[in-house]
Amino acid sequence: MLRSLALFVSAALLLASCSSVEPKAVPAKLTPPAPAVGPQENCENVLTGDPESCVAWTAPEPHGFAQVLPINGDEAGTGKEAQWGPYYWCAAITDDVAEKVLGTKDVIRVISGKFYCQIAVNRKTGLNNTLSIHLAPYEPGNASYDWFTEPNPLGTVTQVKGRNAVRTEMPRFATSDQAAYTIEIPGHGSVWSVDLNRSSDAKTPFKADYDDADRKVLVAADALMAYDRT
Repeated sequence: MLRSLALFVSAALLLASCSSVEPKAVPAKLTPPAPAVGPQENCENVLTGDPESCVAWTAPEPHGFAQVLPINGDEAGTGKEAQWGPYYWCAAITDDVAEKVLGTKDVIRVISGKFYCQIAVNRKTGLNNTLSIHLAPYEPGNASYDWFTEPNPLGTVTQVKGRNAVRTEMPRFATSDQAAYTIEIPGHGSVWSVDLNRSSDAKTPFKADYDDADRKVLVAADALMAYDRT
């Protein structure tokens, strides 16, 4: 009898303690305000490939990568189907980083092709230097999104600060250069695609330096990797 009572009391206490445990709160989905569109003439000073899809960038409210990722593909309310993510990818490349990568702080940020952040030297300088960034899915085993298989159609599989990466192999020219990497974002099922293109107009001399382009694009990649840890 006493044993049965003790078991009953123990069970009751266990149930009471279980019922008192509060469920973990599920973070609310981030819903930033619709951005004000920046000076649209900025799109005319950047080689975007598709001027009709270009939206002049404005700085978003500061949020960490883990907050932004769930809304990456949402439309930003600009009327051109631009996604939210690129606003934050552009913000991750500060003016100081842009100067190291592109050679000047006289840069213009735009969102183009719906999901590209493009940061370009103002074409009035005579330079056509552009850094392009976008986020892509990473799904090992899915031929469309498994970026690090070997042999690799993009280029050389490598490591960037301990992360899986692919260094894209580029054709070589004397008066323009390019460097590009695809870099894993651990734990988020995504990769960064970061691409630096450099050239100039006919009046401004430019000599290709592919090793320098490679170093510069990795400076941008380093800033993005710092952001994706937030």
